[in-house]
Amino acid sequence: MNRYGAAVLTAMLGLTPCVSKAISVSQSIDRTDMRFEDTAAYQVVISWEGPPTRYRFEKALRLEADKLKVASFSSTVNSTGTGSDEISSKVVNYRLVPTGSGTAGVESLAIEFMEWPDTTVGVLLTDAFAIAVARPVPIKALDQEGNSIWLWSLAVVVLLGGAAGVVVWMRGKEEKPPVRTPAQAFLDDLATLKSDTGSDLKQFQTGLYKILTVFVSVLYQIDVNGRSTEAILDDLEKADLSREGKDMLSDWLRRAEREKYAPVNAAPGETIRLESEIRNFVEKHF
Repeated sequence: MNRYGAAVLTAMLGLTPCVSKAISVSQSIDRTDMRFEDTAAYQVVISWEGPPTRYRFEKALRLEADKLKVASFSSTVNSTGTGSDEISSKVVNYRLVPTGSGTAGVESLAIEFMEWPDTTVGVLLTDAFAIAVARPVPIKALDQEGNSIWLWSLAVVVLLGGAAGVVVWMRGKEEKPPVRTPAQAFLDDLATLKSDTGSDLKQFQTGLYKILTVFVSVLYQIDVNGRSTEAILDDLEKADLSREGKDMLSDWLRRAEREKYAPVNAAPGETIRLESEIRNFVEKHF
């Protein structure tokens, strides 16, 4: 078995630590094969009995690798327990990235240490190991995959936006009140007036005069503000309206003006009869 093969087997079995009496080293790698676009996490742990100050490590722990490079590394020292039960450790983490495909490897790392205060010098060795690195994915394939994802994402956004727009439009369409014609608005006002005044003809005529002048003003663009009934009717004569329509509107306006000011002796049901007469005529001619 070659050096790299033994290292891979050791990594898979948990990487048995190298022990030198009170100090030892262990190592681990999170994978033994990887894509060219991936990274590998390699960790070296140096453990010893006693406080963190018992050993010093003067030289940097630099890795020698083939088809791999160290993208980043970090180092920490910590301890657990106290007194004779205290155990300390130095943990070094490397992030490795491929520089070539095929069998990549990391050389054995020589870790020099000095025991303090006796200045005893020693060396710990890690095992060399290998990682199988796949070929790089062609850039064109990556671009196509990225474009495909981008296009699908854009399509989803457009569809969701369109659906939201339709919902908002439908809600607005449903909530928007229908546009009433002048005749419909007049008939609605007439029904309200009848309901409010009941059989009181004087009150009915007072309200009728108001809604009739508004109806004429809107329908034929006649100015009614502050003008007399006869002045309004003179302009009505010029409007594009049948003779019958002009006569009926004129009669209703003159009668409403007269009866809203003078005492009225009306026959029972006159308010209902008049309201029905006006409603039927407007529904038929406007």
